[in-house]
Amino acid sequence: MQYVNDEPNINRNARQVLRCVLETEPTTRTAIAKKLSLSKPTVSAAVSHLIEEGWVTETGSGEASASGGRKPVNLKFNPKKAHCIGIDIGGTKVAVGITDLKGELESYRTFPTQECLNHDFFPTIRKMADEMMAELSLEQEEILGVGAGVPGVTNVKTGIVEEAPALRWKDYPVKGKLEEVFPYPVYVDNDVNIGALGEHWTGRGRGKQNLIYIAIGTGIGSGIILNGQLFRGSQYSAGELGYMVTDRNLAKTYRPSFEGYGFLESVAGGNSVGTALSERLGREVTAAEAFGLYRSGDKASAEMLRNALEHLGIAVANYVSLLNPELIILGGGLSQSFDVIQPIVSDNVKRYAPKECEIVRTAFGKEAGVIGAVALLLKEHEGMYNI
Repeated sequence: MQYVNDEPNINRNARQVLRCVLETEPTTRTAIAKKLSLSKPTVSAAVSHLIEEGWVTETGSGEASASGGRKPVNLKFNPKKAHCIGIDIGGTKVAVGITDLKGELESYRTFPTQECLNHDFFPTIRKMADEMMAELSLEQEEILGVGAGVPGVTNVKTGIVEEAPALRWKDYPVKGKLEEVFPYPVYVDNDVNIGALGEHWTGRGRGKQNLIYIAIGTGIGSGIILNGQLFRGSQYSAGELGYMVTDRNLAKTYRPSFEGYGFLESVAGGNSVGTALSERLGREVTAAEAFGLYRSGDKASAEMLRNALEHLGIAVANYVSLLNPELIILGGGLSQSFDVIQPIVSDNVKRYAPKECEIVRTAFGKEAGVIGAVALLLKEHEGMYNI
């Protein structure tokens, strides 16, 4: 089946059966008919179509019924039916990966953003994807499409990044640039939104209907899943947690740590923490080093970080009060210091919010952005995320 500029050839019954296979595999034709209240001939016809198209495979016999008779044949989803390209564009590095339809990472590569930002940036991304496809022996028709995450407010319909300070992009047509180098469907969104999608699809948020994904790094951002759907807001800027104000008096005099950054990320983001502690100690200290000093009992680091994390905790408490999520997931570079962050944030949630909320660390490592970008592709491309 061709994917490029083509819809997956799955009719309504077959799509319903395929979703059932995904949710209950391994399963059987009889079990599917019972679960979906469809006739056995209807299910058999749909399964035959899905097997012919390569979406489903027969994997051997299940257990015979108590009355004996022929053992039913088990059915499983074929995640190798197609492959996806995920791109995570960051201010420091660009990560490109290829996954199967279940998000299993098959190949992954990176390159420094700033080396190519002003020349051959998108051709370099395409070249890297081509190299991985060759490595995996994949042909063009085996690629479903491309998903990409960008650190800035992104109009999902037009694919234009309104502003990405870390990349010095303003009203930049990222989707169009990617379509110039790739012959596949392309989808683009904010990097934190795709982080939320990735967690909801195959990470710590799988099976949850309401969750918040918070990325803590140089800046602070969040993605919101409400009733099982990504909430982007009327102008695609929902979840801009970095702009939340957690101290009215301090907000009158604060200065953004980066041009375009908001209050919270300017007092609790990695860059602000490192800068503030560097000034206090008289030497350059990174945010990661600040957490190390905190663990060693350094009083200056403890005071600085506790103050920053209390701001973050108040912001999270506000989130819990407004949206009552089932789960809050912490990601981003500073999530490596979850052991320090979680207790302070949780204490503030207990103190200020009407309900407590479980706070967990992301399920992913360096591959988080790529997995999230693939989740975006599957979500937007003919509903493949949910089949």
